[in-house]
Amino acid sequence: MASDHESRLAKLRLSTLVRSHQRLHGGDDSVIAEVDFSLGAAGIIGASGWVLVVQSPERGLGPALLWMDKYHLAQVNVIVESGADVIARRARLFDLNISVWSVVGDELIAATPAPVAPPVVVPARHLSFSEIIEQAGATVVSEHGVLAGEILGLEVCRVVDDPREESGIRLAIGVGAHDRELFHMVNGNSPTLESLTKVVREVLRLRRHGAEKHPLNQLGAERLFREILVENPQLVGADRLNRAEPPVARLNLKDPTPCVATGQASGTKIVVVCSATIDTDLVPFAADARLALEPNADLVLAVAPNNVLPSMKRLANALHHPARFAVVAEFRR
Repeated sequence: MASDHESRLAKLRLSTLVRSHQRLHGGDDSVIAEVDFSLGAAGIIGASGWVLVVQSPERGLGPALLWMDKYHLAQVNVIVESGADVIARRARLFDLNISVWSVVGDELIAATPAPVAPPVVVPARHLSFSEIIEQAGATVVSEHGVLAGEILGLEVCRVVDDPREESGIRLAIGVGAHDRELFHMVNGNSPTLESLTKVVREVLRLRRHGAEKHPLNQLGAERLFREILVENPQLVGADRLNRAEPPVARLNLKDPTPCVATGQASGTKIVVVCSATIDTDLVPFAADARLALEPNADLVLAVAPNNVLPSMKRLANALHHPARFAVVAEFRR
């Protein structure tokens, strides 16, 4: 949530950008009617909405479309200062009138949709750590060129390049970048398998079902959700599910980010996207995941009870290839 000062600045920025754009292109020169928007600023001119996404612009399309739905607008203009190409790609997946604009100076430039990025292969020399990760009891997971080990969805190690090591790489143990560096400083060159096994056992103890609340069982809830579904695919009507990488790399372990699985349901390809919170950008994110993995697959949005809004269901139905929600009562946090 933006502060009052940030909100005022965003509203002024939006008004300036829209007024300049309308003058240059002969658009409606009516004064924009300001409307609250928690991630930046928004306003309405006639039946068109203008939304400037300031906070987390890479995940601003969903909130902008839900705002559009709330005010029953025929068209929405989404303005961001970064990531406009990805947002434009996602916007094309909807049967809605959406324009995406990038800010260059004080000018709005129509965004060109980014192509789906090709998979990034894990470097061959990094793969040598797979056996150690498995021997320690962790699950080997690779996403966007990174090889990591997870325990019930929580990353506990990853292979990193390190010029300080003779081999140029090492298995970094810990939850998050700071924890990994601290672990390395404290433990130095202690036996990797022994060290990792101790971490795995401790995380497993704290993350198991019924454990008392602890930071290690609150992080990565959506990935724990995925682990439950991989073991019990019938909860979302699937025959089998496998872990898959998201359409874009997650920024960190702290912020909740949906995660993805692919599989089969009665002979039909299926993409399942898991969220453990009320995620207003879930539908665009999930549609982008399907585009990257299996464009013609059925799309299922797996959520915990009470984590889906009626407007999110309308948005899922507004996709060219609509998605369905699956509420999984077995997952509660």
